[in-house]
Amino acid sequence: MAVHQVHESTGVEIETAAVEFARGAGDLLAGHFGRALSVEYKDKAQQDPVTAADKETQAYLVDRITRRFPEHGILGEEDDASADGDRSAADFLWVLDPLDGTTNFMNGLPVYASSIGVLYRGRPLAGAVYIPWPSANSSGVVVHCRAGGGAFADGEPVSVYQAEKPRGDRLIGLPGSFGASTRVGKGLKGQPLGQLRVTGSIAYELAMTALGVMQFAVIGAPRMWDMLGGAVAVQEAGGTVMTRLSGRKQWHPLDSLVPTWDEQPPTMAELRKWVAPLVAANPTLAPLIAHNLHNRRRPLRRMYRGVKKALGASR
Repeated sequence: MAVHQVHESTGVEIETAAVEFARGAGDLLAGHFGRALSVEYKDKAQQDPVTAADKETQAYLVDRITRRFPEHGILGEEDDASADGDRSAADFLWVLDPLDGTTNFMNGLPVYASSIGVLYRGRPLAGAVYIPWPSANSSGVVVHCRAGGGAFADGEPVSVYQAEKPRGDRLIGLPGSFGASTRVGKGLKGQPLGQLRVTGSIAYELAMTALGVMQFAVIGAPRMWDMLGGAVAVQEAGGTVMTRLSGRKQWHPLDSLVPTWDEQPPTMAELRKWVAPLVAANPTLAPLIAHNLHNRRRPLRRMYRGVKKALGASR
C-alpha cells in the first residue's frame, strides 16, 4: 500500500496527533529555555551536545506516541542505538528530533525546532515541526502537514516562495562549509543567490522554506530525524525537495527515503545511518539549484594521479 492509499482518516488522525505532540514538545522546551541545563557530549571535541531538555522532550514524545499508536515504530535521535539490533522497521514509523539546534538552545538563541515526521513504508506521510515564532497564543507555531493535504502553520495555509530564479534580496540557507566544499555550475554562475543565513538547525531552515521566509535551503548531510518533518512540509507547501540517495549519482525529487522498503524492510540500525543531501525550494528553483551544485573535492583517483605525477617529477 502506497502513501496515497492510506485511508484519509488515518492520515488526518496522525497529522492531528503529531500537531498535538509537537505543541507539547514546544511547551516543554519553552519551559527550559534560558535556564541552566545539564549538558553531555556525544563527541570528544564537545561540539555535539545533548541536554536534559533533549532527553525530556524525547521521553515525552515517545510516551505520547506509544500510548496513542502502540503498533507504530519510533526512531528518535536520542535513542539508545545499541537497542536497535536487527529489528525491522514498522510500516508506520515516527521519526523524532526532540530538539534540533541544541547548541543555539543552550546558549540562549531562540532558533531551534522540535521535529516530528511520519513515514509509511519509507514514504513521507505527515510532519509537525514546532519553532519559536511570534504568535498571539503561544511562544511558537507548529508547521504541520500530511501527504496530499497541504501545509499549515497553526492551521493557516502556507506556501513556498515562488520565483523562477534566485533573488539577491531574499534569504537562503546554506551549510557553513558551502563555499569551501561546493562550486556553483554555469546555470547559476554570476547570479546573486540570495542573502545567506546559517541558522544551526536543519528542521528550522526547512520550516522557514515551507513558510516562504527562505527562498531555498541546501542541506549538506542531514540524518533522517533532522529533515523529515520539514521536508514533507516543504513538499506540501507546494515545493520540491531534491535529494541524491546513497548509490544514486543524479539528483531527483524526494519520494521514498528507502526505495527498497517494499522488497526488504530496513532494520532500525540501517535507518539510523540514513543520510542524504537535500535542496528544498519551489518546483522551478529546487532542480535548478541542485543540478548546479558541484563538489569541489577532486576524486581520490585524480588526487592519487596528481600526487604520483608530482613525486615522479621530483626524482
